[in-house]
Amino acid sequence: MLKTLSKITILLLLGLQALFAGSVNDGYVEYQKGNNQQAIEEFKKACDNGASSGCYNLGLMYYNGTQIEQEYFKAAEAFAKACDDGHDKACYNLAYMYQNGFGVRLDPKKALELYEKTCKAGLGASCYNIANMYDGQGVEKDSFKVVDYLTKACSLNHSKACYNLAMKYKNEDGVERDLSRASSLYNKSCDLGYAKACYNLGVMYIEGEYFVQDYIRALELFTKACGMNLKEGCDAYNDLKGLVY
Repeated sequence: MLKTLSKITILLLLGLQALFAGSVNDGYVEYQKGNNQQAIEEFKKACDNGASSGCYNLGLMYYNGTQIEQEYFKAAEAFAKACDDGHDKACYNLAYMYQNGFGVRLDPKKALELYEKTCKAGLGASCYNIANMYDGQGVEKDSFKVVDYLTKACSLNHSKACYNLAMKYKNEDGVERDLSRASSLYNKSCDLGYAKACYNLGVMYIEGEYFVQDYIRALELFTKACGMNLKEGCDAYNDLKGLVY
């Protein structure tokens, strides 16, 4: 199922959070040493004593299964406890698990509810995932909501959301065609480190439909995309440099 959700980003590789108090910090120290079983025991103790970060870290360890048995049910249980205590990243991870049926029953409605909560709390990845769900992944398709949530995610500096939104304005997909808006969004996404946005902006400088044709600027953008290991960027640079130099 994960392969069919390639648009969905996950927030499961954030690293273990350490609050410098009690068992949470002890668990983090043990984790840093590679003592995973001891880390689990400390995080569980902290979780049982009401520390949401302890529950969150416990959930990450069970989910990732690094040198311990991967147990999605226990991960979901720990994330749910942290989420109930107001830990937004735990709520996000729990939403992802409901969306994919990892350790819990498949429940797009519950996933959407949790993503909504964390989107409002300022997690751009949650807004982005909601947009993708409304684009036909688990809920009824709604083009207006796709644009709305991509806009929210982009405003929270989610690079892929800005790129997807730029594509919609460029291709008149759910919005009126607006090359000015598209170029601005590509530029923001590129600045945020999304290679395809740099490449597409470079193509716009070659096309000359919105910008005055500018091969030098296009080369700069293709160079940037190539530096981010985008093959299309490297190929475009090699194809264009002979016309410039």
